[in-house]
Amino acid sequence: MRGLLQTLCWLLPPHPLKNRLLTLLGHRVHPTARVGICLLTGTRDVRVGAGAHIGHGNAFRSLRALRVGAGAIVGQLNWFSTAPSLTLTDPRHGVADLGEHAVVSNRHYLDCSGGLVMADFATIGGVRCTVLTHSVDLTTGKQTLRPVVLEHQAFVSTNSTVMAGSHLAERAVLAAGSVTALEGRYDRHTLHGGVPAKPIRPIDGAYFHRTEAWITQ
Repeated sequence: MRGLLQTLCWLLPPHPLKNRLLTLLGHRVHPTARVGICLLTGTRDVRVGAGAHIGHGNAFRSLRALRVGAGAIVGQLNWFSTAPSLTLTDPRHGVADLGEHAVVSNRHYLDCSGGLVMADFATIGGVRCTVLTHSVDLTTGKQTLRPVVLEHQAFVSTNSTVMAGSHLAERAVLAAGSVTALEGRYDRHTLHGGVPAKPIRPIDGAYFHRTEAWITQ
């Protein structure tokens, strides 16, 4: 019954009362967070920090936990899910963990079966990015779960694919349309691109020195 009430409450428009109701139902939603009209099912451990923004039309399906840090942004029409048939044995499995001022923009598909960790100011930008955290091992014929980690200020550009086990170090950037290697490791302060993605050149700029997620101009 509580799960059904939580799902119905997530379908309400943004309002401080919605935040209070979600908290009463077992979530931890800060009074200053803005939670849009979203579909949430099978996910009972939800934490949304101060000033966080979750836009309309997002779907959160069968997550072990959803954590959206203070000032973080989840745009619109994103799909966060797990494969419930898989055995989730590691505490990281099934968790979407967005740090403070992390950003997931719009219309992305994020498989969180193996776990998705986005550190503070990490970004999945543009549209149509795919994050995969489980895959078939062709040798054993079994599914394997590997977390995807984006460290502080790492950036995934539009229409990129991040394969299971990928790790983007601090300020690593994945160029538009790139595909990481399975369990790929990507260097800090470096632009990577291609299929599979490879280092292109060092990168820096004002973007990496901002103090909040929002960019208005």
